[in-house]
Amino acid sequence: MSNENHTILIVAATGKVGRRLTARLAEAGHDVRPVSRSTAIRFDWHDESTWSAALEGVHAAYLIPPDEPIPAEAFVAAAERAGVRRLVAQSGRCIHVLAEAVGVGPEAIGMYALQEAVRASDVEWTVLQPNNFNENFSEGDYHGALLAGELALPVEGTVEPFIAVDDIAAVAAAVLTEDGHHGRIYELSGPEALTFADAIEVLAKASGRPMAFRVETPEEHAAVLRSAELPEDLVFFLDAMYRVMREGALGEVATGVQDVLGREPVAFADWAARAAAAGAWKD
Repeated sequence: MSNENHTILIVAATGKVGRRLTARLAEAGHDVRPVSRSTAIRFDWHDESTWSAALEGVHAAYLIPPDEPIPAEAFVAAAERAGVRRLVAQSGRCIHVLAEAVGVGPEAIGMYALQEAVRASDVEWTVLQPNNFNENFSEGDYHGALLAGELALPVEGTVEPFIAVDDIAAVAAAVLTEDGHHGRIYELSGPEALTFADAIEVLAKASGRPMAFRVETPEEHAAVLRSAELPEDLVFFLDAMYRVMREGALGEVATGVQDVLGREPVAFADWAARAAAAGAWKD
């Protein structure tokens, strides 16, 4: 796909993947339209009045949905009517297993609903299913706990091949701008599976900070979440997610990065060294 007259829409452009993907495409000379609830062109999954401006003149779109239910089928239909020719959905690895564990269908989880809506569309489509992000340790859910010195999770013995968000963005840029990816679902992971304890040992060494990992029981972790006043349905969802992880559903190394880019994904230790040098765990 040439750059000329081809606008690429990035939904959720202010998030971890969206920011990096937007920058990568812009640097390559593509006409990029980044949208979110806070951008100049506002986009809200739950406000159909924001869809038309986002979709106008778009050739390809990268779609990052929230966890919550969204009108996925309606949005995909709107994209088709607007003339979008290529849709790439960011889902989650083994999302169907998580849905089964929670006891819900695709419509109850945003990324699963969008994945299925895109697959049922009449345009070119691709689905990316990444593992847990490396950046959850440096700018996401686990960051604050690591700055405080300890992360506690109910994942005893669990391994996961964490993936660098830059690798997800690189794969996304390729499938948005190159031919040959229609009808493909790419599972994306890093090059090695690590326990959380091993991962945090790497982070402590890279950052020079004291960091430790402590195993909690599922009951202990749920109690912590409730004490933080998280909604009960979210506590239930997270408990199911960690149970799926403990059962090993996400533990195998995937080949999607190699399949699309022809290279190995970034090793966790190499990513950690670069993140530390950039000040990820500075006070």
